[in-house]
This record gives sequence, C-alpha cells and structure tokens, in this order.
Amino acid sequence: MATYPSIDSELLRTFVAIADEGGFTRAGEVVNRTQSAVSMQMKRLEEDILQRSLFQKDGRTVSLTVEGQVLLGYARRILKLHSEVF
Repeated sequence: MATYPSIDSELLRTFVAIADEGGFTRAGEVVNRTQSAVSMQMKRLEEDILQRSLFQKDGRTVSLTVEGQVLLGYARRILKLHSEVF
C-alpha cells in the first residue's frame, strides 16, 4: 500500500491565508502567528512534506506556483470538510 505524507490542518490554514492575503506577514496576522513562524511552517510544508516549491517571491509580494495553485484548491476543500466535522 502506498504511503502519503500527512499534512497538518494548521499548515493548510496558514498556506491558504498566505494565498488569500498575498504575503507571509499579513497571513501571520490572520492565523495569529509571527511572520517568522509562518515562514517556518511553509518551509516545513515545501521542503519536508511535499518537496515542492509552492511560492514565487518577488520582493514582498508572494504568488503561487502552478503546484501551489493545485494545492490551494485541495487545501480549501480539506479545510471545508474539516470544519463540517465540528
């Protein structure tokens, strides 16, 4: 049986906040974390879990790579289903 990486819902929430807010600092305000904590979370998601680049950085502006856009759709669906449980 194939094994798949486990992605914590908090990582997905932070990822969606970055996509929605356009940056790590503003996303940190949304998820109540420092910009540094947000950066560490996304480094973990990109390097340790998915081993894919999710963001393109241009100065202070952040946009999603193609793979990031795909994950965004899944992340929104997963978080919606997660919220329906509670």
